[in-house]
Amino acid sequence: MGSLAVGILVAVGASLVGVRASMTELLRTLRHRSTALDIQLLLGRQLLGLLWGGGALVGSFWLASHGVRWLDAAFGRPTTPTLDVFWVGLLYSAVLFVAWDASRFVVHWLMHRVPALWAIHQLHHSAEVLTPLTFHRLHPLESVLYQLRSAGVTAAIAGLFFWVFREQAQVFSLLGVHAAGFVLNAVFGNLRHSHVWLRFGRVERWLISPAQHQMHHAVDPALQQSNYGTWLAIWDRMAGTLRLAGAEPVTEFGLAEAERNHGDDLVSAWLGPLRDALRSFAPALTLFAAMTASAQEPVDPEDEPAPTEDDWASYGEDILVYAPDGTPRVAGSAHQIGEDVLEQYQHDDIERTMAAVPGVTTRGEDGYGLRPNIGIRGVNSDRSAKITLLEDGVPLVPAPYAAPAAYYFPMAARLVGVEVFKGPAATTHGPHTVGGAINLRTREVPDETTGALDVAAGLRGTARLHGWVGTGNGDHGALLEAVRLETGGFKTLDGGGPTGFERNELMFKGRLGTSGEAASHAVELKLGYASEVSHETYLGLSPSDYAATPYRRYAASQNGEMGWHRTQTELSWSAQVADFKFRTVAYHHWLSRQWTKFNRFAGGPDVHALLQADPTAGTAGAYMAILRGEADTETAEQALQIGTNDRRYHSAGIQSTGQWDVRGEKVDSTLRFGLRLHGDQVDRRHTEEAFAMTSGSLVDMGGDTDVLLDSRDVALAIAAHVQEEVAIGPVHVLPGARVEAIRTQRVDEKAVDRVAVLPGLGALVELGTHAQIYAGGHRGFSPVAPGQPIEVRPEVSWNYELGARVGDAERHAELTGFVNDYVNLTGQCTISGGCVGEMVDQQFNGGRAWVAGLEGVAGHRWLLPGGLELPIDATYTFTHSRFRTSFVSGFPQFGAVTAGDSLPYVPGHSGSARVSLEHDLFRLGVGTTARTGMRDRAGSEALGDGDVPALFLLDAAAEVRVSPLLRVYATGSNLTGSKAVTSWRPFGARPTAPTQVMVGIKLEPAP
Repeated sequence: MGSLAVGILVAVGASLVGVRASMTELLRTLRHRSTALDIQLLLGRQLLGLLWGGGALVGSFWLASHGVRWLDAAFGRPTTPTLDVFWVGLLYSAVLFVAWDASRFVVHWLMHRVPALWAIHQLHHSAEVLTPLTFHRLHPLESVLYQLRSAGVTAAIAGLFFWVFREQAQVFSLLGVHAAGFVLNAVFGNLRHSHVWLRFGRVERWLISPAQHQMHHAVDPALQQSNYGTWLAIWDRMAGTLRLAGAEPVTEFGLAEAERNHGDDLVSAWLGPLRDALRSFAPALTLFAAMTASAQEPVDPEDEPAPTEDDWASYGEDILVYAPDGTPRVAGSAHQIGEDVLEQYQHDDIERTMAAVPGVTTRGEDGYGLRPNIGIRGVNSDRSAKITLLEDGVPLVPAPYAAPAAYYFPMAARLVGVEVFKGPAATTHGPHTVGGAINLRTREVPDETTGALDVAAGLRGTARLHGWVGTGNGDHGALLEAVRLETGGFKTLDGGGPTGFERNELMFKGRLGTSGEAASHAVELKLGYASEVSHETYLGLSPSDYAATPYRRYAASQNGEMGWHRTQTELSWSAQVADFKFRTVAYHHWLSRQWTKFNRFAGGPDVHALLQADPTAGTAGAYMAILRGEADTETAEQALQIGTNDRRYHSAGIQSTGQWDVRGEKVDSTLRFGLRLHGDQVDRRHTEEAFAMTSGSLVDMGGDTDVLLDSRDVALAIAAHVQEEVAIGPVHVLPGARVEAIRTQRVDEKAVDRVAVLPGLGALVELGTHAQIYAGGHRGFSPVAPGQPIEVRPEVSWNYELGARVGDAERHAELTGFVNDYVNLTGQCTISGGCVGEMVDQQFNGGRAWVAGLEGVAGHRWLLPGGLELPIDATYTFTHSRFRTSFVSGFPQFGAVTAGDSLPYVPGHSGSARVSLEHDLFRLGVGTTARTGMRDRAGSEALGDGDVPALFLLDAAAEVRVSPLLRVYATGSNLTGSKAVTSWRPFGARPTAPTQVMVGIKLEPAP
C-alpha cells in the first residue's frame, strides 16, 4: 500500500499542475462508475489477500531453499566467489529485475492471446477512465497467476544466487520491495494508469513509458495488441508488438459494451469473467464433437493454409515440420541438417556431421564412422544402441529390439537430410526414447527426368563415386542411386598389409500414385543393397606408441577384417483424404556380417588395462612385445586368440502412422497416431582360434576352433503411440503417450514379456510470428535385450526440457535446458565398449543417475553487395552428469561407482561453428567442431592420461560453378592435423583421422 499511496500523490500532483487537468475533471474521474469498481476490486483484493496471507512469499522461500538443497546435492556446494557484497547485490538485483520483467511480459501476452485468460484479463481492460487505482483492477484468478509467476521466478533466481554467493546474495530493496521496482512504480508506475500523457521519446525503444501503456488500454483493438511490457521494451521489440507514443494522447479507454463479460459491481466483476472463461473451455471439453462439426463447414479457398513440407506426397519422409525460415515448429528441441550442408563439406564420416548438432555426443573408433557411436543428451554412445535410428521414418538398425547396435549405417553421400529431435516428441518413436531419435532422409522420386554424377579423389587412395538418375511426373516415377567409397586407410600395419575399406550401396525407388480433389494415393517400392569389406580391428595402441606413431597398427591385428552384406525391402502406401493423412509401410531388412579380429591373450592380462598401463619390462612387457610383433609366443598363455563373430540379422514389420488435422473456430487440432508390429532376430556364432606370434607374423597353432557363443535371440513387439496437438490461439498443448509391449526370448530359454507405458506432455507458445517458448516432459525407455538375467531392468528415465527459439529468414537462435532423471541407467556390453568373452552382449543395471545441460543454437545470414551472402551458424552444449547411487558393475565403463561420479564418454562442453561466403558462381566455407575431455570410465577425479583429451577439428570447403552443369569442389578435414585420442575403447588409444583433402567434380543441373 505504500507504493500505492506514493503513486496517488504523484498522479494527483501531476494532474493539478498539468495544463489539461482541472479540479472538476479530477472529481469527475473519481466519481466515475469505472473508478467506483476500481475501489470495490481494491478492497476485495485486500480482503482476499488477508485470507491468502504470505502464500507467495512462503512459496518462493520454500522453492528457493529446496532448489539450493537440490543444487548442493547435485553439483556440490561451490566455493563462494570473492566479490564485494555491493557488486553481488547489484548483480542479483539486476538479474531479478530483468527476470521479473520478462516473466510479466510473457504472462501479460498470454492473457491477451489465450481465450480463457483473456476472459479473466478483460476485467482490467474494461476500465473507462484510468487512475492509479486501476493498477489493482484485477480478477482474483489473475492475481493468483501473477503471484505464482512471482514465486517461481523469485525462487529460481534467489535459489541460484544463494547457491553461488550464500549470505552475500542480498537484493537492494526499499520498504521491503525491490529498489528498482519501487522507484519506477513510485515515479512512473501509477502514471501508467492515469490521464497524464508522459512520453519518453527515443527511450521508448528501451523503456515502456506511461503513454505507451495508456495506448495499450485504448478502445482501439489494434492498440490493445501492443506494448505488453511493464518496464523494459525489449520484449515487445522481440515479439513485434512495440508501438511508440505519438504527440496526441489517447482519449477513449475500455471495451465495447458488447465485449464486456461483467457489470459494474464486485459480484459481477468476479463471476462474469469466471463464467466466460469456463465457456471458452467448452470447445476443448467437447473437442471431438466441435471439431467434427467445424470440419463439415465449407472453407474459403483463400483461408486454406499454404502447402508445407509435410504434404501427403512426402508424408513419412519428413518427421519434423518446419517454418518457412527453416526453424522447427515442434514442442521441443529439434534440429535439421540440410542437403546444402551435407554437400558442402562432403563428410563421409557421419560422426563428423552429427557432432555439429547440440546435445549429440560421438566417440570415434575407426576414423571413418563405419560403425558410428552416437549418443544424445548423455546416453551411452556405444554403437548408437541407446537412440532410435530411422531411415525415412522406418527403423534401420539390424535388430532394434534383439540387438540394437548400429552395425549398419547408410553412407552419408546418399542422404539428403538429417533430423534430430529430443524431448516429448521422442514418444512418437521407439523403442529407445531416453535421448531422442535421428531420422535420415534419402532422395525422393523426382517429378521430372534428372540426375547427377559426383566423382572425387583424395589422399591415401581415397575415391568416391556417387550417381543417381530419376524420372517422374508427380504421380509416377522411379529413382536409381549408387555410391562407392574406398580408401587405402591411414594406418600402417606392422609387417605390411591393408588397413583400408571399400563400401557400396545401391537404392531403387519406384512410385505409382493417383491424385484428385477428394483423395490422393501413392504406392512406393524401395529396394536397397549394401556391402562392405574393411580391414579394421579393435586393437589400439599404448600411450607411448601412440605418442611416437599414432597411426601405427600392431602386428597382432594382421587378420582384422569385417565383411557384411545387407538387403532392404520396403513397400509403402500413402494416402490423403480431406484432412486425414495415412502411411503404412511393410519392411524387411537382412544383414549378414563376419568380423575376424584379435580378442585377447589365452591366459594373459586384460588387454585394455595392459595398453593403458604401457609396461616396458617384466611379464606385462613381454605381452606388449608380442602384440607389437617384437617377440615370439613361447607359452600357451601367450597365444593370441583370434575370434570371428558371425552374425545374421532379420528385421521385419509393418507400421502405420496417421495424422488428422481439424480446424475449429477457436481450437485447432492435429491428432498423430501410429501402430507398429515388429519382429527381429539375431543368430550369433562366435568362435576363436589360437595363433602364435612368430617373427612378426601370426601363425595358426592348429588347435581346435572354440565356439564361444551359438545362440538365437528373438524379439516381438507391438508399439502404439498417440499425440494430440491442441492449438488455442498461439498456445499449443501436446499430450501424448507411447505403449511398448515386448516379448524377448533366447531360444531354449523362457520368454520374457514386458509392457512399458510412456506418457509425455509438451507445450509451445508462439510469441508473435518469430518467437516461441516450449516446455515438456516425458518418460524415457530403453528395452532389455533377450537372454539377460531376470534382475536386469529396462532403462527408464523422466526427462524434462524448457526452451525458447526466435528466428526469421535471416537470423535464428534457440536455447534449451534439459534434465534426464534416470530411475535405472543400464550398460550394454559390446566388444567395442571394452567387453570380452562371455560378457559380450550382456546388460547391466547402473542405478539412479541424472544428466542435465544446456543447448544453444544461433545463426545469421548477411546479404552483402554483389550478390554475396555470408551465413554464420554456431552451436553449444553444456552437459553435467552424475550417478546418484553407489554400486559395482561388470560393465567396464562403470566399474566401482560412487554416488557423485560422472558418466563416461560425456563431454562437459562441446560446440561447432560454420561460416561461408556464397555466390551463385562459388562458395567458400570453414567449419569447426570442438569438445572438452571425456572420462574413459565413471569417476569424479580430474581427467588423467587414461581419459579422452579435448578435441578441436577444423574443416574447409570450396566450390566453383564452371557451367550450368559442372561444378568443381575441394574439401579438407582436420586441417590442423590434430592427433588427439578419440577413445580408449575397446583396447588402447584410437586416433583421430589425419588431415584429408578431396577434390571432385559434380555434373548436375543448376537449381
